[in-house]
Amino acid sequence: MKRIIISTLVAVLSLLPTLMYAQNRTVTGKVLDADTGEPIPFASVAVKGTTSLGTYTLDDGTFSIPGVPSDATTLIASFVGYVDAEVPIGSGTNLVISLEPDALMLDQVVVTALGIQRQAKEIGYSAAKVTSEDLNSAQNSDASQALIGKVSGLQISASSASLDADVRINLRGSRSFLGDNQPLLVVDGVPTPIDFLQSMNPNDIDNISVLKGGSAAALYGSSAANGVIYVTTRTGEKGRPRITYSLTTTFDKAAYYPEYQTRFGPGAEDEFGFGYYIQGENQQYGPEFDGSIVDIGSPFMNEAGEIIQLQDTYDFKEGSRESYYQLGVGIQNDISFSSGGENGNFFISYQNLHRTGTVLGDVFDRNTVRANASRVYKNFTARVNFSYTNTQGDFNNSSSNGLQALWNTPAHIDLRDYKDWRNAPGGSPDQWVNDYYLNPWAQIAIYRRDNRNDRFSGAATLEWKPLKWLRFMGRVGMNTYMNTNHSTRNAWHYNDYAKQTRSYASSGDIYSVYYTYATLTQRLNADVMAFAEHQFGKNFGIKGMVGWSMNSRYSDYKGAWASQLALDNLFNLANKVGELDGENSITRTREQSVYASIDFNFLGWIYLQVTGRNDWTSLLDRSNWSFFYPGANMSLMLSDAIPALKNSNWLSYLKLRGTFAKVGNVNISPYRLDNSAYVSSPFPFGSLTSYYINGAIRNRYIHPEFTTEFEVGLEVGFLKDRITFEAAYYHQKTTDQTVNVSIPRSTGASTMYVNAGTMTGQGVELDLRLTPLLDFGDFYWNVYANATFATSMVTELYGDLDELTVYSPIYAIEGMPYPYIKATDWVRDPEGRVIVNEETGLPTLGDLVPMGQTEPKVRLGLSTELAWKGLSLSATFEYRGGHVVRFDSESEMLFSGASIASVVAGRQRFVFPNSVIEKTDENGNVYYEENKNITVNSGGKDFWTGVYRSGVAARVISANSWKLREVALTWNLPARWMEKSKVFQSAAVSLVGRNLFYWVPDTNVWGDPDMWNGTGSANAPGIVANTMAGYRTFGFNINLTF
Repeated sequence: MKRIIISTLVAVLSLLPTLMYAQNRTVTGKVLDADTGEPIPFASVAVKGTTSLGTYTLDDGTFSIPGVPSDATTLIASFVGYVDAEVPIGSGTNLVISLEPDALMLDQVVVTALGIQRQAKEIGYSAAKVTSEDLNSAQNSDASQALIGKVSGLQISASSASLDADVRINLRGSRSFLGDNQPLLVVDGVPTPIDFLQSMNPNDIDNISVLKGGSAAALYGSSAANGVIYVTTRTGEKGRPRITYSLTTTFDKAAYYPEYQTRFGPGAEDEFGFGYYIQGENQQYGPEFDGSIVDIGSPFMNEAGEIIQLQDTYDFKEGSRESYYQLGVGIQNDISFSSGGENGNFFISYQNLHRTGTVLGDVFDRNTVRANASRVYKNFTARVNFSYTNTQGDFNNSSSNGLQALWNTPAHIDLRDYKDWRNAPGGSPDQWVNDYYLNPWAQIAIYRRDNRNDRFSGAATLEWKPLKWLRFMGRVGMNTYMNTNHSTRNAWHYNDYAKQTRSYASSGDIYSVYYTYATLTQRLNADVMAFAEHQFGKNFGIKGMVGWSMNSRYSDYKGAWASQLALDNLFNLANKVGELDGENSITRTREQSVYASIDFNFLGWIYLQVTGRNDWTSLLDRSNWSFFYPGANMSLMLSDAIPALKNSNWLSYLKLRGTFAKVGNVNISPYRLDNSAYVSSPFPFGSLTSYYINGAIRNRYIHPEFTTEFEVGLEVGFLKDRITFEAAYYHQKTTDQTVNVSIPRSTGASTMYVNAGTMTGQGVELDLRLTPLLDFGDFYWNVYANATFATSMVTELYGDLDELTVYSPIYAIEGMPYPYIKATDWVRDPEGRVIVNEETGLPTLGDLVPMGQTEPKVRLGLSTELAWKGLSLSATFEYRGGHVVRFDSESEMLFSGASIASVVAGRQRFVFPNSVIEKTDENGNVYYEENKNITVNSGGKDFWTGVYRSGVAARVISANSWKLREVALTWNLPARWMEKSKVFQSAAVSLVGRNLFYWVPDTNVWGDPDMWNGTGSANAPGIVANTMAGYRTFGFNINLTF
């Protein structure tokens, strides 16, 4: 018995290892992308509930896990950019696990330099992404202005309120005194002139990535020294083909007028300081309105030869000046077709935009066609993008948009009575009721400008992926811009009576003038790149890229004009009187580059990218035309590195990042290395001609400016990214600025280009997203806020030079922010009080003094969206502050007497505000005594048009503003209605508004402080000249998808 028991025990023990092994097994399978079916290498696959049983997939997506207990039931598969998947083990052999792309992670994909897509967690510099939905929420027809307030560090301003106003775009302030400070625009991988963004159809845009710093743009070369705006256009979508139609109708109503005085009419003041009435006078320094019947304007001769004198009540005509503006109407029709499948996609769209301006006769039309297509064949992918935009406009070409004539028309004359200026008694140039300025309606009709632009943009891209880790890409892109412009002046021949009674007619008739010019610019880009990547296990990965690019630019300008035409209003150069004037210029430049980048991934949470680029440019001499610049950026994903944070319920994302970059920039025009000869005026005379050498000495040894930048940042997400916060600090330094400095005329020249001067810039950018802030069932409320605190400082100029005139009155002043405005001010005492003459009470004009910087120190953006079921309400607010602006319109309004400042004392003598009298005591010491009773010697025309008008500093004021930039109320019709219709896939109706309100300081009585047309340069903001009143826009949109 004992022997049997022992034998049995030995048998059981000998079988135990076999029994134990039979309870474990090897699980095998493959991990695939659920959308594409492609294998996912290096995905993590683990047995749920264990810490040691797991592995990573191989290059072909396969995996094998030995020793899995028989009672294990579930595997967990995960990979960056995908939603984790739990699958039953089942039989445990040949499992197929499909991972769905993570929509949240896809939203965090950012298009970086050269169109390379990178996960947000890998990027070590500031980059922002604006989706199509955010861009088109208020149906703005200008994509550039639709970005306002939505990206920290980005500032966008229109030059004026005209239909074809230029737009200034700036990222992180100014870097160059004289060079272009605007970012590079890249559309679908092709560098493009920045103004192309204005001509694009915003509905064609899928998203916009804003790459803010030098590191973000280092691979694009010198053109990207000021950052990059990367536009990705729409492509065909998988699934059912769709046709989308959209109708947007908007109305523009002028709203932001200057404040006018409403008390006094035309005339002058007598020797006792009392105003007296002068009919036909433009300057409004006459008596106060009293409602009496007066003659208006000088007598005129009508067509029958009769002398007519008009009369009207002497009172302020409410709404007269405002009637100069009409209601602008915009009608925009969009239609697009989209289709796509596994092997390719196709998208085509057409847009027609028709707008009438707020000034009578101004019309703008834009037609845009875009086609994008792609095709995949085995390991080849081909993409083609093409767009054509035609814009045509008919605009008034008056030097002040008719505003000088408007402000010089006294307020007791009702302009509405003279809108039909050819037929209304007193309205034509022969009869106008103002002896010195034309009827503003007539002026904008006589001076016209016809403009046409044609833009072709296209790119062809071919990719070849011979191996899973190796990819080649070649791309050719072209952008062609053709502009033709015809400026005309219609003729008017005054009758003899008008020549005797109207000052503006005394110099002779208005003869027809014709000026025409055409510009052709072409930009050709070519890129060849190779990409490679490999993951060495789970702890180390590497990506590399090398490339070559060529950029060639060509420009041809031709202009001709006839200062008088023989036959009235026959606008043809052959109709000229006398010699024909003209000019022509052609420029060609080329740039070639090689570049490379290498990306390292350590431990799945440390990301490092190193970049380098070398440019060769034809703009510089051979000794300097080659220059290299490096860059590096690093990202530390602490939320993936620290075990305690990986599965945190409250902290979902924590990232530290830093970057360094050096970017070169060439800020000289073509052919600026050698002295140039120009034709002297008035030559050529017959067969005789004459030339002169430009007064600037050309310096062949100019070399690039270099901007060195470093940046540190923090990104954090809470509650599964319901709350996200981003903070960045940057510091940039630009050295060897290209400046044109004055030199002694004994050299035979007046200026010379040199490399000199240094500018530094620094700033803090903050971004906060609450998505959602509130969430209750069908209701949610999203909030996005951004803040920018930035300044650029001039730290060094040339030699002993302490200031440089950039565009008068904008200066670069050593030790001061840039750009900085100077203005002539009154002489003041040490406490800043105005010193006045003890006898006349008048101030004394002093020197030019610094007044303030013209770029905002602070910018805030606030966007919000509230939604309930199919209804949503969105709005965007923007604040700009800490800067100043000069309104030159005040100079004209003081001259005319329309300025509200001219009536602060009722046109009576008054004590100049904040003034003192300079005194000297018995010891010869100077002191200042408050002026309490010495009034200015005149409170009328002489003071306001002379003394006060010369003090330009008085019209430099705070440019602070809060604006409601956009608002939209949208109703997405219920999906069940769409299903029942069997026609529509979706439908939405929106009410939209733009620039509906703004809030400015009480000192701003002139208008929108963000316009910058005063200097004519986007590099020198801060001067608002005689620009039209800003307007509010409101309208509706209907969007249908079939």
